[in-house]
Amino acid sequence: MELTPKEPATEVGAQARQAYLTFAQRVVGDEVDYTTLYQQFASNDWAAIKLDDAVAEAVLRAGYSQKSAVGVLHQGPYVQHQVHQKGAPAAAMSQYVRSTVLMAMQRVSGQGQGTRRQQQPGLEME
Repeated sequence: MELTPKEPATEVGAQARQAYLTFAQRVVGDEVDYTTLYQQFASNDWAAIKLDDAVAEAVLRAGYSQKSAVGVLHQGPYVQHQVHQKGAPAAAMSQYVRSTVLMAMQRVSGQGQGTRRQQQPGLEME
């Protein structure tokens, strides 16, 4: 059975999905489309979670806010597959996304500990 992702219901969802795809392409080093990415990762929980970890970190390093990163990760293959194919509760998947972003934020802000690191102003993007 070929996996087919559900299309986003809103323009905001479509933008978040495009952002996820852009960062995922950088992470995997391939110019795949979203359907191909979904088919490659949706049914492999371990790989999809690792992809989400890397995408969350990349989004935060690009200067996006935690809130924006959460929105982006909601459009990843893992969350989409769990909610729309496996019937996972959306609230549980939202908790997964928030914790993934929080852990990525700790990795991003934790780098350089022990050395003086100057904060760069203006990194908050909404």
